[in-house]
Amino acid sequence: MKKINILLGAALFTISSTLFTSCDDILEENTDSFPSQAVIYSNDKSVEAALTGCYHGLISYNVFQSDYHTIFCTAGGTMNNTSSSYNDSKAQKTEPDNKYVGRHFKTCYRVIADCNDLLSKIDGSGASDVLKTRAKGEAHFLRGMIYFNLVRAFGGLPLRLTPITSTTLDMPRSTVEETYQQVVADLQEAAELLPEVNPTDGRPNSYAAHALLAKVYITLANGEEGSPYWQKCIDECMKVYGHYQLVPLQTLYNAQNRNTAESIIEIQFSDINGSTWTQGIAPDVSDFTPNSSSNPYGRYRPSKYIFDTWREQYPGDPRIEEGIIYNYYTKNGGVDTVEIYPAYTSDTGSGRMWPYLKKFLDTRYVAQYTAQNFIYLRYADVLLMLAEAINEVSGPDQAYQYVNEVLARARNSAEPAAAQPADWSGMTKAEFRHRIMYERFFELLGEETEYFDMRRRGPEFLLEYWKAHNAHPANCPEPSSTKYKEDYFICTPEMAQRAMLLPFPTLEINSNNAITDADQNPGY
Repeated sequence: MKKINILLGAALFTISSTLFTSCDDILEENTDSFPSQAVIYSNDKSVEAALTGCYHGLISYNVFQSDYHTIFCTAGGTMNNTSSSYNDSKAQKTEPDNKYVGRHFKTCYRVIADCNDLLSKIDGSGASDVLKTRAKGEAHFLRGMIYFNLVRAFGGLPLRLTPITSTTLDMPRSTVEETYQQVVADLQEAAELLPEVNPTDGRPNSYAAHALLAKVYITLANGEEGSPYWQKCIDECMKVYGHYQLVPLQTLYNAQNRNTAESIIEIQFSDINGSTWTQGIAPDVSDFTPNSSSNPYGRYRPSKYIFDTWREQYPGDPRIEEGIIYNYYTKNGGVDTVEIYPAYTSDTGSGRMWPYLKKFLDTRYVAQYTAQNFIYLRYADVLLMLAEAINEVSGPDQAYQYVNEVLARARNSAEPAAAQPADWSGMTKAEFRHRIMYERFFELLGEETEYFDMRRRGPEFLLEYWKAHNAHPANCPEPSSTKYKEDYFICTPEMAQRAMLLPFPTLEINSNNAITDADQNPGY
């Protein structure tokens, strides 16, 4: 028998989510204790509180505080997770009952439910027209963003667009096409309703909606020559172009700098609701976290293949110098030195066999959480999308300008300016196509774009990357489950096709009578 109460808890509680700090506590609550809807939506102040509630799920442990990183950084392909607990995920073998996948999916629908509640009641509220318009724009934006994340990861979804009732509790999966149509509709509506400058710092504006639409369209292009979505991506990018700016790497990578001129969509954390990012990337004992009382895990590490490919492509790239810890790091106030990859090569059974990420490492770290934000989408990403799409439409000549802006920022972040990464020129369309994907891996390493970029070019691209990774001489010579050895990918067309999507969560199948095991994604 299916356990309907789990989905009820996840989906029916909407504005009440602002009252909780843990997304594991989603089950039945006494709703008689909650304020009536007339009170909740009575004036500007209460509507602002309801709107804030729509963001609460984003900063929960199950979404951007932790599980988003666990799922998409671990299985991204450019990063390794040194914990043996994630062997299946990093080898692209996630199973349907994976707890991280299940609770992430469930909590994302809680965000959707909050947005649906606001959208269903805002027009009848006592709020000002200006606030009504902005609140609707933000709710459409958040719902579109969450559905976009989920459809890329899981395929077609139950499309819940209104508050759940007893008659709409069970809902089948819509098709991928129908789901993307809703994503586009939500983001187009958001672009119309949102102001150019949001009065609340860190909240989306109309340019953010256009930038995210560009990412939707480049995903829908699916790597196909002649797809009309390439031009749609260009059009949306050009609406954003010039409204943001690239900042020096030292400014960008400093976790204490919030909402810089480069940031387009940024998840807002605080001292009360903090991020686990530094805990996940920093060495366990080092001078990077001098005030630590609970050692970081340092699990999310650049793969040796992508790190060495990057250094070979751009020797002396400031993005490596500023964003990666390699060869060694110090601890105990500089008294002790710890040798790591690539200087350390003597023992393949050691966690020292990978570099660490330094970008966005928060030196204020004490224990588990820090008040650093998570950048979901930034201007460099838009410029690289623009270059990629222009190359597909008309070849590389007009595309160089935009990728070269990103490369110039990297060079000029050093003092004196570095020679690499050098500007691009003289490529064929096919060469540019290949290089731009790896440029995205370098520029956006560890930012959880890699998982989706790997897949939007299709299973053939994913398989090609896996083969290159496996052939890298610094990886272990044979597949192994040993904790500190970098697992090989299973390089078959069938496995690459399976890995295009995560498994549809068992938790949702068991909670939704309109979905059965027969609706599971291919290969699971």
